[in-house]
Amino acid sequence: LNRCKDVSVSFWNPYWMLPTGVCAVNCFWESAFRHQVGTWSPAGTSKNSSWRMHLAVVACGQRLEETLTMLKSAVIFSQKPLHFHIFAEDELHAKFNSSLETWKTAFHQKFSHTIYPITFPAETAVVWKKLFKPCASQRLFLPLILKNVDSLLYVDTDILFLRPMDDIWAFLEDFNHTQIAGMAPEHEEPRIGWYNRFARHPYYGKTGINSGVMLMNMTRIRKKYFKCYGIFYIPKQSEE
Repeated sequence: LNRCKDVSVSFWNPYWMLPTGVCAVNCFWESAFRHQVGTWSPAGTSKNSSWRMHLAVVACGQRLEETLTMLKSAVIFSQKPLHFHIFAEDELHAKFNSSLETWKTAFHQKFSHTIYPITFPAETAVVWKKLFKPCASQRLFLPLILKNVDSLLYVDTDILFLRPMDDIWAFLEDFNHTQIAGMAPEHEEPRIGWYNRFARHPYYGKTGINSGVMLMNMTRIRKKYFKCYGIFYIPKQSEE
C-alpha cells in the first residue's frame, strides 16, 4: 500500500516521529485539501463583523522573526480574513509594520493588523514584565486592553500553523453558556510533565494547561472576571 498517494493521510504523534509505513509527504498538507475554497472578501469588507478572526501575540526581545513566521503561517492556511493584535516592545514596532505592509499586496489584503505597546499597571509594571518570561504576563490583560474584541485566539511566538486557523476558531461555536476559554493540557505524559513535577503554585488537572494557545470569549471574561483592575495581584516568589 502506497500511503503517499492518499491525500487523506492524517497522523498525529506528539513527538513528530512517524512509524514505519506512514509517508510524511502529505501529512502537513492534507488539512488544506479537506477545505473547500470558497469566495473571499478582503478584510474589513464583510458585512458581518464575526467573519473576521482575531489573533493576538506578544513579542519581546529577539522574537521578531519567530513571530513573523507564525503570522505568515496563519495567513497562508486560513480561509477567513484575519486581524492581528501584536503587542511588542517599542523598538520592534517599525520592523513589524514594514514587514506586514509588504505582505498585504502578496496576500491580497487578506489580513489587517494593529500594533500595541507592552502595557502593565504603572505601579507594578516592572514585576509583571519579568514574571515567568519577558512580557509573558501581558496576555492576562488582553480582555481589558482589547475592549471591542468579542473573541480572540492568543498564541505564543513559537507556534506554527499547519492547518487553517478557522478550525480552532470554530470551537467558539461549541462553547456552552458558561465556558469562557479553550486550552489544551500542558503535557500528554505526566511522568515528564513540568507542572506536576516542579510547580509550587496551584495548577489545573493532572499536568496543568498550556497558555501558549488560548481561545477566548473575551466578552464573557470581561463580564465575569475582569470588572476592575483590583482582581490582579502580584504573586509572592518563594525565597527557597
